[in-house]
Amino acid sequence: MKHGRFETLAAFCGAMEWAADSETIYQRIVDVSSEYFECDSAHLHLIDIDGKRFVKYASHDEFIESIEAQVTVTPNVGRMANLLNHGELIIMDYEHPHEDDEIPDIAFELGFRSAVSIPLSSSSGVLGMLTVVFTSALPFSDKDLDFLLELGRILGTFVQRVQMSKKDLELQVLEERKHLSSEIHDNISQMVSALAIRADIASSCLDDGDVDALRSEIDAIGVQARQVTKVLREEMLSLRTPIEGAGDVGADMAELLDRFESQWGIEVELTVRGEESVVVSEYARLQLVRIFNECLQNILRHSRATMVHVSIGRKNNRALISISDNGIGFDVSSVAPERLGIRIMHERAASAGGKVSVVSGSQGTTVFIEMPVAG
Repeated sequence: MKHGRFETLAAFCGAMEWAADSETIYQRIVDVSSEYFECDSAHLHLIDIDGKRFVKYASHDEFIESIEAQVTVTPNVGRMANLLNHGELIIMDYEHPHEDDEIPDIAFELGFRSAVSIPLSSSSGVLGMLTVVFTSALPFSDKDLDFLLELGRILGTFVQRVQMSKKDLELQVLEERKHLSSEIHDNISQMVSALAIRADIASSCLDDGDVDALRSEIDAIGVQARQVTKVLREEMLSLRTPIEGAGDVGADMAELLDRFESQWGIEVELTVRGEESVVVSEYARLQLVRIFNECLQNILRHSRATMVHVSIGRKNNRALISISDNGIGFDVSSVAPERLGIRIMHERAASAGGKVSVVSGSQGTTVFIEMPVAG
């Protein structure tokens, strides 16, 4: 190896710096392989979910335009089973191939002479392999091959972490979809049900020939239908609120409050206590925005409030937020089980390491939210 082991390992560690998508990390790994092993081709394959094949995830190849790259490799072909089951290197001499190896014709056409496939091993077994290919004889000594095995264990542990993180993200997305579905159903279904009741009353007025009552109900239906349209628009806008990375809670809440006041004409007031910004993680921001939006929708539909006050501060490592209105209040203990809003607010806060409490009476309602700050 032209480069020292420490230098090579440092380069791979740099390639494994976290990125937003796993594909970027995998591409970095094969790019570093090409540079530091000075190979003519490098490929990273991972085992698919059913364990029946290796699937190519990244490639670095000087001949990429002329190669029809093999996308999958079957684990039980040739010596792949030994790599998969025992974590052994596969060393290939294309001019004198192992009896179990099947060298594709394209490899000879491109002048490839040797290759080594490095198992990516983790605590859960072999997850894949990194293959480097040369147009010369294999440039590795026995000590170099031992280093490649160790490197494969380091890369395998990191790939395992990437895959676990990706799975966690997928589960979070599914949980978020479930919450959104419940919230939208809870918010909109009540308003649509009210429209249906109004329509039934209007029909009865028509049957009775009561024109004045009919006109009144039609006017009420128009008002409620326009309100449903506004609520749907607000829901869609809140879903489009960009949440990328950790961020300032005060800035997020100010944007939502400005839109709420402009849309509904209810006066709002925002107080940020202390000089230091209250910053929470990306996931906590997402949950706070959805909790906050639910609070505003509840104020709009139920409270008859004319004023909303939001206070934001922090104590030690906790963000402290309160949303208060001057509405008619309600009995928190009597909320029907089918009403999902408050329950989902509790679930959202808990999922980010926080909590929600609600206090309500004749002077209005206050929702208290605690959330861990970032860092």
